[in-house]
Amino acid sequence: MIKQTIKNLIKASLPAGAMNAYRSFKALLGRKYISRMGAEPKIPFDKTAFPRGINLFGSFSQNSGLGQGCRLLAREIERSGVPHTFIDYAASSGLNHDNHEFDGKYGTSCRYGVNVFQINMHEMARAFCAMNRNIWRRHYNIAFWSWENEEFPEEWIPMLSQLDEIWTPAEYDCISLRKVTARPVRSIPYIVDAPYDETADRKFFRLPENQFLFLMLFDYNSISERKNPFGAIRAFKDAFRPDAYEAGLVIKIANGSRQVLKEIDSVMKGYDVYFVNESLPKNRVNALIRCCDAYVSLHRAEGFGLVLAEAMLLGVPTIATAYSANTEFQDSSRACLVKYHLQKIGKNIYPYKKDYLWAEPDIHEAAEYMKKLRYDRAYYAAIRKNAADYMHDEERVKIPVQKIRAYLNEIYVNSGY
Repeated sequence: MIKQTIKNLIKASLPAGAMNAYRSFKALLGRKYISRMGAEPKIPFDKTAFPRGINLFGSFSQNSGLGQGCRLLAREIERSGVPHTFIDYAASSGLNHDNHEFDGKYGTSCRYGVNVFQINMHEMARAFCAMNRNIWRRHYNIAFWSWENEEFPEEWIPMLSQLDEIWTPAEYDCISLRKVTARPVRSIPYIVDAPYDETADRKFFRLPENQFLFLMLFDYNSISERKNPFGAIRAFKDAFRPDAYEAGLVIKIANGSRQVLKEIDSVMKGYDVYFVNESLPKNRVNALIRCCDAYVSLHRAEGFGLVLAEAMLLGVPTIATAYSANTEFQDSSRACLVKYHLQKIGKNIYPYKKDYLWAEPDIHEAAEYMKKLRYDRAYYAAIRKNAADYMHDEERVKIPVQKIRAYLNEIYVNSGY
């Protein structure tokens, strides 16, 4: 009963069937653009046509995981010393575009020979069709993609015909792509940072000063089935008693409706639950993470796990499913990794197919980790220190910078033009 009620939260603000209908429409529209992209003749890379360097396209100003990933990659390109230009390209509408970190750094033309498009897979074909074809012609075209599943949708394969190479933020993301293309597929990890608003403390967020607080974040507009927010809620209820003030659960919901909040409140009756249901700039999201004692992500799959990495950097212990890309920067010494079993998704959830596999985390073990962090202070301190030490390791910062230089050099050395 509880599980079913919480599952309904992800579609509470839409009429019955509207979410599935909307996803089906996106899939249908996407196939039209992919067909056009796949049919377009590709003009090969000519390394003599433009100066050596990188044009990075992405949603720099967008307050989202995609936008933050774009900004992280841009900083790595800046550190590499490779000549570059940044072009703010918003493939998605209806999202907040109020991040101004790169204002004054944008270019308007593809000055250099290599294009890197940090655009979501499901939006890439539409972006291609909307762009001037000269952006793609005679350039070396790279997609920077994050993909959460070990299988790649067959209907997306035609997009690869316009690409020379694919970059990802994690080796995990490369698994499915290497199955469907002989093109180079390489990883450049994100080196995260997490600046925060020092004025945004618990009082600012109307949170209790002296209670141990777990935090979970999810976006109603994202694919909540993959993020599995109800898993964290179930684990919290398994770990703690109602009306005991043992711990509180902070739920940051982006794009949630009043109905969503009302139903969560009903399910969590007797427990201390605190909602942050507003759009926040990134530095205040980071401040919220820092205000809490632990962060919980019982995801079914992650293409990187940015918030997990940011929490570690901020000295906040994490509980996370021991599956997918987050395990490339998390292990049992610096995170509470929850065991899982793989299972079929069971229904089509665009863009994932019902026969694809993803993780089902062990809710009981997650609850045990919650209790251990709450009551074992030595364990808490060790996880916190190990995570922060790892994320602050200066040697790690050099890895993506070195890769960008090496990959660019290889592109120009190996090109036959």
